[in-house]
Amino acid sequence: MCTVSNLHSLNLLRENKLAEALAWLRKSEELSENNARCQAITFNNLACYYKQIGQPRCALIYLEKSLDLENQMDDLSFKADTHLNTCAVLSQMGRHDLAMHHA
Repeated sequence: MCTVSNLHSLNLLRENKLAEALAWLRKSEELSENNARCQAITFNNLACYYKQIGQPRCALIYLEKSLDLENQMDDLSFKADTHLNTCAVLSQMGRHDLAMHHA
């Protein structure tokens, strides 16, 4: 259910339906409470939301939470996405040296 909620929120972000996307992301957060992998994905998607609305600092906080969780997991399939999103946010903030590290 968490995965479906996250996918739906990303589709809403692409359609620029920001309030609806955030509502679905908050639902994803509730659903991921006991699942670190789903929680990491949700945090990454929340970062995408905050990046899109022009709040890169909030985005970076969620990306750091996602990376913290991913560093504790054996399944690293989403870690590349999180690093690329971190790179984009840091670059947007003018922190290019750190962005390169994540790229």
